[in-house]
Amino acid sequence: MIEVEVKAHVESFENVESKLKEIGAVKRNTEHQLDTYFNNPSYRDFEQTDEALRIRNTTIDSENHLILTYKGAKMDEVSKTRKEIEVNIEDSKQMSSILENLGFMPAADVEKERTEYLYKDFIISLDNVFNVGKFVEIEKGMKEGEDFKNTLDEIFKIYKKIGIENGFERKSYLELMGVYKG
Repeated sequence: MIEVEVKAHVESFENVESKLKEIGAVKRNTEHQLDTYFNNPSYRDFEQTDEALRIRNTTIDSENHLILTYKGAKMDEVSKTRKEIEVNIEDSKQMSSILENLGFMPAADVEKERTEYLYKDFIISLDNVFNVGKFVEIEKGMKEGEDFKNTLDEIFKIYKKIGIENGFERKSYLELMGVYKG
């Protein structure tokens, strides 16, 4: 799958949430996420290749979900569009142990509170990232090989509808935290 995604830094979610309601976006859930990112500089340094490997521990309504995610390098100069492969896992400690035995080491943790909205076939996330700031992410999944340019145009139109026309950010949260230099 290709994840077409654009994120923007905002000072507050108050106006964004009002605009989301105005355009008919529906609140899906609020969740707490703790992402542990891994790297293996001696094999393939993800800081250099612009890839990511993480275990995400998400809590939604007191229910935990564990997901192992690989993200490929960004595919354009405007967005965070990239290949994404996810698989559910049952035990984050055991998965971490497997990765560490393969030479991957934990690089950093990213913790956030996320509120998700659905608008048409887009997911709009309001992320309060601990020690980094507040961000709005708009994304849509597509099949590999599909042209994502029209989807990017649609994403920027949605941003305009909700009053966001600047503050766009291509850096990962790891780069914004200073873990990766970018």
